[in-house]
Parts: sequence; C-alpha cells; structure tokens
Amino acid sequence: RAVQLLEEDRFDEAERGVLAVDDSIYGAVALGKMYTERLKQLVGLKARRGRLEAVFERALNWRQSAYPEPHTEIEADDYASGRAEDRAELVAILGYDPKR
Repeated sequence: RAVQLLEEDRFDEAERGVLAVDDSIYGAVALGKMYTERLKQLVGLKARRGRLEAVFERALNWRQSAYPEPHTEIEADDYASGRAEDRAELVAILGYDPKR
C-alpha cells in the first residue's frame, strides 16, 4: 500500500503507514529504499524537476535518519561515511545535486 501511495505523491500517508508497522530504524531503512526506487522510476519517466527533487529529499532524509546514534568515534566516522555514500548514490540517480 505504501508504494501505491508514493506513486500518488501521498508521501505523508505512505510514511505513516510504514511507521505504523515498524517505527524503528528498520522502518526508516524501508522508507529510504522505497523512495530510492521511486526516484529511479521517476528519472526514467523524465518527471518534472520539482517532483524529482521532492522524492530525492525524502529519500535522502529517510536514508540518513536510518543510522543509530554512534557510541564511538569510529562509529561516528563510519556513519558519516555511510551518509556521504547515500547522498552520492542519490545524486548519481538524479544526475545532479539539488543543493549545489
């Protein structure tokens, strides 16, 4: 159901549905994956820029929120590296960085 809601650009409803089932990091991971797949679809469909960027921002937000709190400096460095990789992947899908 959440995928269908994303296809209808009903983002808040899709997110509430997923988080009602799992409001842990795993729910955030699932949402990040869903938005990433939707971004790929929309790029392939040559959707308008505003729509692409809205899905990009949601994908980035959910993917970057899926990291636990670091307990060591090594974890913090690893998570920072992972967040940078997440952003790079989404930028590669979109073809540009909306923040630059």
